[in-house]
Amino acid sequence: MGLYQMTLTIAEIERISKEIRDYYRAESVNLSIQKIKMSFYDEIEEALESLNEMANESIAKDRIETYRKVMDKKEIMEKNLKNFLLKRYEKLMRESLYDISSKTYEPLAQPEKKFIMEMHNQMDALFRNILSPMSKGEEKQLKNEESTIVQDKAAKKEEIEEKQETQPIKSEMMVLSVMADYLPVATYIGDFYLHHADIVYLPKEIGQILLERKYAREIKNLS
Repeated sequence: MGLYQMTLTIAEIERISKEIRDYYRAESVNLSIQKIKMSFYDEIEEALESLNEMANESIAKDRIETYRKVMDKKEIMEKNLKNFLLKRYEKLMRESLYDISSKTYEPLAQPEKKFIMEMHNQMDALFRNILSPMSKGEEKQLKNEESTIVQDKAAKKEEIEEKQETQPIKSEMMVLSVMADYLPVATYIGDFYLHHADIVYLPKEIGQILLERKYAREIKNLS
């Protein structure tokens, strides 16, 4: 037994490396976003961690040649992964400009679902602000509503921080259908306005505020 406990074998790492190359080829020859395993990103993370462990063990045992081979393998995997991500996330950025259909949403892994919904929300807010400029009276009303929601968010944050002393808080997201129009929302990804019938992906603490105020309803069957 070595100094480090490796989570994956060389054969498993090679399998994941091949999957990255295969997925990249599939994305390159198809215009649409292709389906990938839901565990894809978790497996990549585990593979890279295992390569780091192998490299550390090689250094500890003064096996310089083995260390170089491991680092070469890691470098190739990271290069192939970057190529795949550039190709795939280019498509995600493009699709985020439009209404997100189930055909687009369902093939995505969880990190990608979060990314495309956040980008869609931001782009939709930008489009609406350009196409439908508000009067000064509307802006004043929205600022007042935004101030109220921000205060509610701050109060919720204080409540969460108090609970952290007794139990860990897990960050969660939720999918909502917006029932109000020109609804100001402040999140860690930026400030934007929501509109009636928007489908949005928001942090749970913000979503709960909207639900309590009857500004939105939760959708539970998209994931």
